[in-house]
Amino acid sequence: MSTKVKSQFINGSNLKTSFKGLIEIIKKVRETPRRYPGHPIFVSVDNYNNLQNGQYVWFGHDSLMFKIHNKIIMVDPIFHNAALVKPFAYTQSFDLSLFPIIDCLILTHNHYDHICKQTLKQLKVLTVFTPLNNAKLISTFIKNISIHELDWFQSFQFEDIKITCVPGQHYSARSGCDRNQALWGGFCINDIYVSGDTGFNEKMFISIRQQLPQIQYCFLENGQYSENWQAQHMLPHQTYKAFELLQGIQMFPIHFGKFCLTTHEWDEPAKYALEHAERIFAGQIGKIYTLSECIGQKYIDKSLYD
Repeated sequence: MSTKVKSQFINGSNLKTSFKGLIEIIKKVRETPRRYPGHPIFVSVDNYNNLQNGQYVWFGHDSLMFKIHNKIIMVDPIFHNAALVKPFAYTQSFDLSLFPIIDCLILTHNHYDHICKQTLKQLKVLTVFTPLNNAKLISTFIKNISIHELDWFQSFQFEDIKITCVPGQHYSARSGCDRNQALWGGFCINDIYVSGDTGFNEKMFISIRQQLPQIQYCFLENGQYSENWQAQHMLPHQTYKAFELLQGIQMFPIHFGKFCLTTHEWDEPAKYALEHAERIFAGQIGKIYTLSECIGQKYIDKSLYD
């Protein structure tokens, strides 16, 4: 369960994230070489109405689509700018009007690179799951839908799918006046774990594993990191340590491949993964994959690095 101090949610470790690191990143970001790829990233555009049970699609950054027990589940869809940051050029664009109806939309927190007004207005959504105090914002973008707000380790049984909100070490804000007034977190969808944005916290990941021992597939943040804000974004070696603590069978790195919001080069997350990780799979953006067929693989699509 989350904790509030006055009107603000706090991290489980009582660690306070600050804007100081963000200010330092803003100062340095323009000096970073190769923040954008020198060519459009090759993506595949499939007919997502043909998605089969046990399959998934990664659309870059944290945007994911799954089909589980005949339900389409989407996480943090963003197909437009992240605040003032433009996305990388792709070889093809995605026509959201052709996407299937989203039975269950999961929104992990309210940052602009996770809740995108333009994207949400174009999707056909039936139900939303999100951490506490995000419903008011979401309902201004999507009308006449059911929104379920969950606390950390609170679950909702959505027919054959158990959806659990889990802790993250991060913060929330849409402006300078609403910091931490809405909760943030990751989500477990049956045996799939999606981290959302989080810093590394060993006790937190151990607790998630203890309470959700069924976790097998780990979609973990692996991008937009910096030494200046590692309290709220894991460094690469911490991401792989988190995977070990969660004791999953396969890791899928996310939170890269669409934007560069910090001071690392655009393809550094993919290169680091290739060199240092095992059991890691990052396929072609937009391509349909079967989760079970990724087990035991070490693969990073070549379009994700130079």
